[in-house]
Amino acid sequence: MKNEMSPVTSVYFVTLLKAYLRGTKTRNEIIGELQQVAPLSVDQTSDVEVSRLLFQTASQLNKDFYQEIVAEVNHANDTAPTREGVIHQLQALLNNEISTTALYEWATWHNTPAADDEYVFFNDIAVDYFCTQLMPAVKGQLSVPQYEHILHIFQTTPPNGLRDKVALVLLPEQEKQRFLFYLGDYIQGHSTNEQLDVYLLHKFGMDHQSFPYMGELSAIMHAPAKLPALLRMAAMNPPY
Repeated sequence: MKNEMSPVTSVYFVTLLKAYLRGTKTRNEIIGELQQVAPLSVDQTSDVEVSRLLFQTASQLNKDFYQEIVAEVNHANDTAPTREGVIHQLQALLNNEISTTALYEWATWHNTPAADDEYVFFNDIAVDYFCTQLMPAVKGQLSVPQYEHILHIFQTTPPNGLRDKVALVLLPEQEKQRFLFYLGDYIQGHSTNEQLDVYLLHKFGMDHQSFPYMGELSAIMHAPAKLPALLRMAAMNPPY
């Protein structure tokens, strides 16, 4: 009967929303799940942001679900994008399961001002950089090989947030050239630790004490011909 209570509870929608926010479910996967609960037309799903679509669907089943979901998610500490989520979203993009627009929408959802000015706390510095700086800067304009390279960076094991962030910063060719210039100056004795820090802090958010390749850099002092090999290491160029 139509008046019977739906077996679906707000917990179901909370679980779906968290999975999307973390990245372990893509936009299309969320829509597929919602279609099983309440059939959605193309017009309903084409341009609607995922969380709004989820709230709309939940409210159709029970008007109290909206507040229940908001209350649960607002107090949750497991809604930030994750490394697993980045990998899942990139794989979906490269398999033509989602669009670059959908990837951008997911990666930058936290940039939308919330009513209560929530702040997203990332526990992975590389994921933080990917979502808060890289994706907003490129706005979906990366090439397929670049997306493949980003996936390679995040899949490299064991994961190392600092090294992964360095590789992401070095994705554009101009950043590779800056790397060669500033570090080349340093290993040839033309700049001090303090001067190197200006570059490292500006580009990577690290000083020479936290820069993960300082040991390798010190090992090639006065040997600038070896710097391109260090660049390839830092950029995490895949073996292919």
